Order: sequence, then structure tokens, then C-alpha cells
Amino acid sequence: MDSLLLILNSFKTVFSLLLSFWWVYLPILLFYIAYFSLLNYTSLKYRLSLEWVLLEVLIPKEVRKSPKAMEQVFAGLHGVYAIPVRWHQTVFKGKVPDWFSFEMVGRAGETHFYIRTFSKYRNLVESQIYAQYPTAEVIEAVDYINDTPHFLPDDKYDLWGGEMMLSKPDAYPIRTYPEFEEKSSSPEDVKRIDPMASLSELFSTLHPGEQIWIQILASPTGDGWIKKGQLEIDKIMGKIPSKKGDFLSDMVFSIDKAISSIGSDPEAIVKREEKKERVELSPGKHEILKAIEKSFDKLGYETGIRFLYIGPKDAFHQAHVAGVVGAFRQYSSQNLNSFKMNKYTLTFARGLFKASKLLTKKVAIFQSYKERKLYTMGFVRYALNTEELATIYHFPDVGVRSPLLPRVEAKKGEPPTGLPIM
Repeated sequence: MDSLLLILNSFKTVFSLLLSFWWVYLPILLFYIAYFSLLNYTSLKYRLSLEWVLLEVLIPKEVRKSPKAMEQVFAGLHGVYAIPVRWHQTVFKGKVPDWFSFEMVGRAGETHFYIRTFSKYRNLVESQIYAQYPTAEVIEAVDYINDTPHFLPDDKYDLWGGEMMLSKPDAYPIRTYPEFEEKSSSPEDVKRIDPMASLSELFSTLHPGEQIWIQILASPTGDGWIKKGQLEIDKIMGKIPSKKGDFLSDMVFSIDKAISSIGSDPEAIVKREEKKERVELSPGKHEILKAIEKSFDKLGYETGIRFLYIGPKDAFHQAHVAGVVGAFRQYSSQNLNSFKMNKYTLTFARGLFKASKLLTKKVAIFQSYKERKLYTMGFVRYALNTEELATIYHFPDVGVRSPLLPRVEAKKGEPPTGLPIM
């Protein structure tokens, strides 16, 4: 009884303090409410003003190019980046950096490649694709998402999905396409293992009504990710950034250092400081540093990845999810980086109210995929360079023999210039 009275008195004291000092916290609270309300309003208004187009790329019958060609496409699309979006543009206009959505879809056993972009960038996307894949076809497509119910899961269909994230800071690169190539005695004879083969084969096993959607959202970015990566290099090398203290602590530290150096050999002090800063690196760490610094040579994109498996409830094969996760495991490197599932978005739940929590997660990931939003609260974004992006999104080469991989049999030609019109 005494403890209950003590708790009630504590609540009474807190409540009285809140009433007494409302003039301190209430303006701050109202400011934050107004700020986030304005941010949500301007963001929604900006998104509704955007004009999008979904382009499907029909890949050539014989692609004899490595993913290096797709890397050139990503490098060309990076040209939409000019200057960073300023804070006042975000707050008062709702503006965010421009982004693309690169999508791989398996439906009815077929593999489809889509690029969703702003209408104003359509010509840029088409020109970059045709520059590297002259015999491909780029057509405007009806959004495949519209072929599904507006809300999933429902009585007929179930889904399973989530978001992919990196297991380490994004300064550490993933395994990229040059590591999937084996050079023989002849420099021109290159044996290439296409990581797209596993996804294409997985898509070809889908039954009617089953779909797998993979969405790679990418926004060209500046060199901020390189500056963050330099901090990771400093950590590996043992260069811990010094924390700035206040004037009093700095003065005390200087006096202590001066007293301890009395009677000591100045050269010995310098050597001791140099030895402290010098860290012996193992061969493995040397290789890590080389890989990180090499990745800085490429242009960067702020990236996020989602995927969904949709299927009839009476024939729902959750094993297909393992196939998608396994396809992303190909890019793993034990010393560097790898992809893993974001457990907070994974359509899995346990404990109390399991069914309710699971339904909430499924609805959330489906809506997030439909809206294709990159800059949204809670969505994990990370930097990938053009080589990494080209590794996980490129058109399968001629070695991928998936039976239901649509390819262009013949290229449509343009009429000759100067042709008389009747």
C-alpha cells in the first residue's frame, strides 16, 4: 500500500511540474507538430506532381557483353545529379533527390526487366540502353502491379517479402562481376559465370499465379559516401579521430603532458608518438583497404532493395524466397560485405498478437513496393557504386539458357531519312 501511494505521489509531482512549466515545453511541442505536418504536406504534394513512366527492356537474343556494359548505363544515368537538395527545398517544397527504380519480375515463368523513371528522363534512359545494347528494345509498359489486387494479402493470394540491407558499413564493397570471370591462356577467352542465371532459372520454375518482384531503387549521389568511407579506412588503420574537448579539459591535458615530458628525451617522445600511431596491418587488412579504395573510383548511388513473392494460398511455395535470398548471397565476401534481410521489415512475427503483427508487416511491404518510395522513414538506404549496381542488375548474357527468358528475335529499324511522304 505504501509503495502504491509513493507511485501516485510521484505521478502527482510530475503532473504538477508539467502544469507549472507548460510555457516551456508546449511551444517546442507545437513547433515539432507544425514542422512535421508541413514536411508531410509538401512531400505529398511534390510526389503527386511527379510524372513517371515504366519502361520494359526486351533484351537482345544474344548478349555477348559483360555487366561492364550495364555499368556504363549507370554511369550515364548518374548525369541527372547536379547539386545536393538543400534543406529549405525539402521543407518548403518537399523536394528529394531524383531516383530510378530498376526492377526484375518473374511472372508465369518469364523474366522481365523494367526501369521506372521520371518522364523527363525517358530519352536519357533509352539512349543509354541503346548505346550499350543496340539490338535491345525499350518500350513503354503497363504497370504490372496493376494486374494484382489493390490490397494484399487477400482471400486468394498471400505474400512474403522484405528489404535487403548490407551486413557492414557501405564502404565495404560486395563481390562484383570481375570476380565472376575466369581468364584462360588467351586474354580474349574469358569464362564468365553470370550471377543472373540463378534468378532466371528461379523465375522459370514459377507456376501460374506466382510472381517474384525485385525492386532496386537508386538515386545518384555526390561524394558524401566516400567521406564516410574514409572514416572506415581510418578505423582499420588505427587512426581514431580525436574528440574535441572544452577549453578547460584541453588546458589540463596540455599541462599534464608538459609535466610528464620534463627530463625526457624529446626524440624519444616523438618516436613513441609515431610508434603509437603506426599500426601493423595484416595481409587481410591490406586487401580490405585496397578493395575499399578501389570502390571509391566509381560513381555512387544511394540505394535500397525490396523484394516480394506472391502466390495463391493453396499453392504457396515459400521455398522460392530461399532462392531469392540465395541469389543475393552470391555477392557475399567474408572479408568485405554481403546482403542480409532487414528483420524489421521481414514478413515474420511471433509472440502475442502474431497474426495481427504479421498482417501489418505484409500490408506495409506491399504498399511500400507499390509506391516505390526511396526516401521514406524507416527504409534502410546505403551507397553502392556503379560496378556493384551493374553486378546485381544487368541483362543475362548468351550463356543463360532459361527457356522462358524473352529475347528480341529481330531489331526494328528506323525508316531512312528523306523518305517521301504521300
